[in-house]
Amino acid sequence: MKFYKKIEVLKLEFKLNNFVYRKYNQTRAILLSKYSSDDAKVTKAKYYCKNKRILNLDNPQEFMEKIQWLKLYHYKEGYGQYVDKFEVRSFVETKIGKKYLNDIIGVYDTVEEIDFEKLPKQYAIKGTHGSGYNLIVKDTSSINNTDDKNKLKSFLSSNYYDKYREAIYKDVKPRLLIEKYISNFDEGLIDYKFYCFHGQPKYILVKKLEDGKQKKCFYDLNWKKITSNENDINRLESEIEKPANFNEMLKVASVLSDQFIFVRVDLYSIEDKVLFGELTFFPTGGHNRFPIDYLNLEMGKLIKLPV
Repeated sequence: MKFYKKIEVLKLEFKLNNFVYRKYNQTRAILLSKYSSDDAKVTKAKYYCKNKRILNLDNPQEFMEKIQWLKLYHYKEGYGQYVDKFEVRSFVETKIGKKYLNDIIGVYDTVEEIDFEKLPKQYAIKGTHGSGYNLIVKDTSSINNTDDKNKLKSFLSSNYYDKYREAIYKDVKPRLLIEKYISNFDEGLIDYKFYCFHGQPKYILVKKLEDGKQKKCFYDLNWKKITSNENDINRLESEIEKPANFNEMLKVASVLSDQFIFVRVDLYSIEDKVLFGELTFFPTGGHNRFPIDYLNLEMGKLIKLPV
């Protein structure tokens, strides 16, 4: 009986030590993020907290390790035009044509410049300078002038660089872009994210609402769903039909990515029309390893870092 009690005590001590160590690393990452100007040190601390493993920047092998290397040492401020949601439109129009762009209503430096009474009933407002700065308006009469305007002001006061230390966003001018409302912005909207390596699409991450939550899964170029037995609460369980214009989407993704080592080209297919979403250079900020473990090395091998 004493032996089993000792085992239980050791288990409790292990859990306590693990908890303390985890909290130490979380606190360290928060403090570094707030006070350190060393992007690599901050990135390593955040990566460890997320993945419980050391980030290898000296000899990166996995996909996210190489994404972090590109983030810190390659895709710097000079690439800002490609992540600015307004400026990137010129790049897209030059490369593949204006027909792939959603219509815009206007672009604004401040909330006060927007005349909400002159806007159509439905529209989408996006911050041009980062990810997640979105306000989808299905009925402009339901706009709460105080809460919604404060939300938009908070977008403009944020520098997305601070979140993941992505220097590519550091000098992007904060603005609000108002776009035409896409009728499928609700549960019917499917986001097709093409993972492109040296101008070649290799995988498609499909994302849509399922059971009230955003779920996702990978498909290969033959539109075969990539699955595993590993538990993933965010995995999209339903089967997604291959888009009728899939070959066109592949071509668009290839052309838009042909000058980059890696970039994710996000597209929509609306009534068989391909629409450009955005270019993403660092999925999840380079922090979230794939739940399907073999993809971490397999996609990592596809990235050839500059010597």
